[in-house]
Amino acid sequence: MRSLPLLILLASLPLHAAEVSEADKRIVQTVQRMSAFDFAKANPKTQEAINRYLDATAGTDEFFMLVEKYRITTQAGTLVRLLTEQAGTPRAGEAVKLLLKLGQQESVRATLKGLAPDAAGALLESIAAVGSQEAVALVIDAVRDPAAPAAAAVRAVKSLGLGSAGQKALLEAARAGTLPDAVRDTAGTALTTSTDAAIRDEAAAIFKMAAKAPLAPVAELAKKTGDATKGQTVFMTYCFTCHQVAGVGIDFGPALTEIGSKLAKEAIYDSILNPSAGISFGFEGFEVKTKTGETFVGMVASDTVDELALKLPGGVIQKIGKPALASKNPLGVSLMTPGLHTVMEESQLVDLVEYLSGLKKKN
Repeated sequence: MRSLPLLILLASLPLHAAEVSEADKRIVQTVQRMSAFDFAKANPKTQEAINRYLDATAGTDEFFMLVEKYRITTQAGTLVRLLTEQAGTPRAGEAVKLLLKLGQQESVRATLKGLAPDAAGALLESIAAVGSQEAVALVIDAVRDPAAPAAAAVRAVKSLGLGSAGQKALLEAARAGTLPDAVRDTAGTALTTSTDAAIRDEAAAIFKMAAKAPLAPVAELAKKTGDATKGQTVFMTYCFTCHQVAGVGIDFGPALTEIGSKLAKEAIYDSILNPSAGISFGFEGFEVKTKTGETFVGMVASDTVDELALKLPGGVIQKIGKPALASKNPLGVSLMTPGLHTVMEESQLVDLVEYLSGLKKKN
């Protein structure tokens, strides 16, 4: 079981260690007002000023935006540092995404090989959260590596199971019989609880998961008293990758900080067991396909004339230029797994609801 992830708590802390000089700030502002700017062809003094500005703002939204927009390969070292310092958080996912765009795949592989098992597992989670075919292929390769620590491989498979591309890659590996025995049960659980009915059905046939005893009726479950402390552990095991409580967790699905003040126990059970029955406004899921054949499933963060930004499970923002967009279709079902209760014991579900029902607004 997981304890509170320190890296997620650290993710809210600023990363930059230096003050931004006004001169460097003015140069960056001037560059952004230009209709066209090529960093690689800029004069050395301009490049130096921009790099100093980026060094001082490393890890911020502006840092990622500037590095991506102007393809600043000189920041590859900073991006690699972010991989290790912020592994397991959306910031590491953004760093991975940019490194792959900048052609630094081998830097990511080398970073993975140099990490301890726990850190490697956290970084694999971040890479999987990117959701692109290239990122997913990196994670699948790591999972199938005989030298990969089993614990890191399991964490990687759980994260692959959160996204459409990752689920399809796991299913393909399962069909081919190339999944290591150490991760088969984890992969089976992830795929048989997919939001995609076709994936669930095929996975059920491949993995032949043992059927669990049926749950008691919700009205009966709601009368039971669980252990809130144990329920918090269940939350950190199954829920924190998509929900936050008091700022802890990943900002993807609705925050649950005051859920106990909004919903009675029966309603909390119903939202877990039947997530598609009531999808909160702003959290509707979409399947987006690109002209290069990639598929992303997530929530629309922004949609402009030029670009669609999709928030993926794990918190990474995937930006797709409109010329590259093939389709954007509403899912019609919740992005929350419809079978979450099938991956835990009934007692764990009761503990989880006990914990969530105690999260109330402070007077």
